[in-house]
Amino acid sequence: MKKLLTSILLLALIALAPAAQAHTREAVRAAWAGVSNGGGASPYAEAPAIRAPYAAGALEEAATADALACLNFARWLAGVGAVDESAIYDYQCQHGAVLLAALDYVDHAAPRPVDMDRNFYDSAHIATTSSSIARFNWMRETILREGVEYFLRDDGEENLAALGHRRWALNPTMAATGFGLANSESGMSYVVMYAHDLGRPDADWESVCWPAAGAFPAELIHDHLAWSAMLNPSAFDIAACRPVVTLTEATSGLSFRFAADAADGFFAFNLEGYGAGPCLIFRPDFSGTDFTDYQQNQVWDVRVDGLVDAGGAERPLAYRVEMISLTPQDVVNVEISQIDAVLPVGETLALSADVIPAYADDLTLTWRSTDEAVATVDADGVVTAIAPGQCAIVVGSAGGYTDSCALAVIDKGGL
Repeated sequence: MKKLLTSILLLALIALAPAAQAHTREAVRAAWAGVSNGGGASPYAEAPAIRAPYAAGALEEAATADALACLNFARWLAGVGAVDESAIYDYQCQHGAVLLAALDYVDHAAPRPVDMDRNFYDSAHIATTSSSIARFNWMRETILREGVEYFLRDDGEENLAALGHRRWALNPTMAATGFGLANSESGMSYVVMYAHDLGRPDADWESVCWPAAGAFPAELIHDHLAWSAMLNPSAFDIAACRPVVTLTEATSGLSFRFAADAADGFFAFNLEGYGAGPCLIFRPDFSGTDFTDYQQNQVWDVRVDGLVDAGGAERPLAYRVEMISLTPQDVVNVEISQIDAVLPVGETLALSADVIPAYADDLTLTWRSTDEAVATVDADGVVTAIAPGQCAIVVGSAGGYTDSCALAVIDKGGL
């Protein structure tokens, strides 16, 4: 428990870093290492009762701390401050989870069962109307954390146009949250996370982007999920904004444009009151491309034009997202672009090589010739034929893997 609490405090301190700071791969991995891997065998300290006489039960401190650490890790990535766990919100959310489990469906306006005490229901109703709620068809010790991860993904077509769960979770004016969990008789798990706390009204922020600038875990974004950029209505003249989003990835050559008149995928400028401000939502359409999913070493550039600040001036938003993996990825092989070649004296040949997998941590290549009297090779794989003869051009990668091209150098008149 001491280690867990220390990790939470570390994350809370990290989360106070300036919002403009772009995190490095090493910093993200170090922060992730401070997040626990679960709360124990069961998330319950006291099991709830979902039939009369109803009982809220209680969650294990380790389980809620685990969920809070996951949430604060995401908020740190997004450049917003950490939140605390509120005993009052926990109390309300636990009642709310019992209500949903008793009804066995999710509904922010869940009605009162006829046999439920009015005071119990009032606490539950506060939670269901002020929280993010989810239902899962499984139960395990990490279910609260999985609920947080679900709210951050906000997947599902019904959530796409607003991304309300994500916007509440990353709300910079939020200062505290709470959690609830209960299981229905059909085996469904109901997770409740308090979302409507506004205890940090003076938070200093301009935009909250997801994926966030800098190193960002590829595990947290997938091809079916949307990107988002929440805008501070005090910093921007929202009525005057006509946003146009450009999303590009140079290595793959992928480029997408999103605007109100036409979009290369889904696009919305949602002005509803989720979180702290309106939100740009854009999801690329990867059909017809070779794209499979986001992975480490991809570098995505986002530019939003058509934004107008509170003073009436144009204020474009631009940032770079460097996809990383939360865990180190080793090289398993290297493959050269061609395995043999014939080259006249004085001519050059540009070789290349692929590190496998392309999402490995270290993509460094080294080049050498087995006989520099016959041919030389520079650091970029460009071979220069020196004199007739044979040699091998060898490429090496991290992990000690090599591949080679058998090279024959001939006189210029030999072709």
